[in-house]
Amino acid sequence: MGRGRSITLDQESRVLSLYKDGIAIKEIMKETDIKSEQTIYRILDSNGVPRRPKVRGVRKIFVTIEEDVATILDKEQSVSLYVNEAIRHYHDNRR
Repeated sequence: MGRGRSITLDQESRVLSLYKDGIAIKEIMKETDIKSEQTIYRILDSNGVPRRPKVRGVRKIFVTIEEDVATILDKEQSVSLYVNEAIRHYHDNRR
């Protein structure tokens, strides 16, 4: 006798939608109340969704941000991606 389905079709659909929108796996877990990264990846694989490339982070830094910047970053799906892109843009256009 097998286990009953523990993930609903609504959860599965939400996982696929969030992942395709670029949401991080940990955030998808929070949004869908799925407790396992492995379950998220199983859903993606069983639906033929290609995995995003892993980001090769060089190091982590900690910074203090001002309130207005915090408000901007709160609206971003990936703060790391946003900050990296903003720094590249600023660097390329400061001349």
